Formats: sequence, structure tokens, C-alpha cells
Amino acid sequence: MKTKSWIKIILVACSVLTLAACATKHRNDQSVNDANAAYNDNAQASGLGEGSNFNDGYGARSHSGRVYYFAYDSNVVQDSDKPAIATQANFLMSHPGVTVTVQGHTDPRGSREYNIGLGERRAKAVANILIAKGVSLNQIHVVSYGAEKLAVPGRTEADYQLDRRVALVYYKR
Repeated sequence: MKTKSWIKIILVACSVLTLAACATKHRNDQSVNDANAAYNDNAQASGLGEGSNFNDGYGARSHSGRVYYFAYDSNVVQDSDKPAIATQANFLMSHPGVTVTVQGHTDPRGSREYNIGLGERRAKAVANILIAKGVSLNQIHVVSYGAEKLAVPGRTEADYQLDRRVALVYYKR
């Protein structure tokens, strides 16, 4: 009986230590923190994440094109989004110390596996435009969340439309 209680204590202690070890802190430049905070504030306020400011230390820059939306079951970037993606590419090329995570998202319809794949194809479509414009492969990280991080919790077609997106999140190396 006493052995079982000691095992429980050891397991709890190991779990706590594991969680504490996993809580590493990334070194981020203040301008990158400001950019991501602006993105998160706008995403919370509007559900769209548009209109964020990216302060790169050389003055505030408007990076309103950080979220790109897709048609149902499609990974084709809309022509209207390509100039904004080109602006993001120009920023990344002029700031080689900044990396971007290209996050692919889907609406909740479809299987988990299909949505992860579709989110990845969407993120790669945007990443390929950045690469074609001259951004270094070392600056781009692609991740797919599928339907894991919905923009809005609703189940209407308008809600689904906001879920089908790619978002760019900047980090300082």
C-alpha cells in the first residue's frame, strides 16, 4: 500500500518536472512581439486578424495582409491577395533576421486527416509565393492546424468562410 502511494508521488513529481522543462521561453525581439500582439488583438476583436501593425524598429509598417482566405475545399490563393503577399515577401527580404510561420487552417467539415492536409496545401501555396518573390527558405516555416484553431466558433457558412485561411506570424531569430 505504501509503495503505491510513493509511486503516485513520484509520477506526479515527474509530470510536474516535465511540464516545467517544456515551458521554454523563446527569445523574441520587441518588434516581433508587438507585431504578434497586434495580430492577436485584431484577431480577437474582429475574428479576421487584419489591420495589424508591425513595428520593425525602423518605424511602424502596416502589414494588414497577414491573413488570406480560401474558397471551400481549395488551396488556390486569390489574385486579390497576391499583392499583399508580395509586400510580406519584401519585408522578409529586407529583414533577414525575421522568420515567418505560415499557418494553414480549414473549416471543421471533413476528417481530421483531410483538414490537416488541406491546411498544409494552403500554407504551402502562400509559402511558395513568398519563395518565388525571393524569400529565403530558412525564413519560412509551414504548419497546418487543420480545423484545430477556428477563427470563430459558429457553424454558419459565414463562420466557415473565416475559418478557411492562412495566417502569417513573425518571429525574430
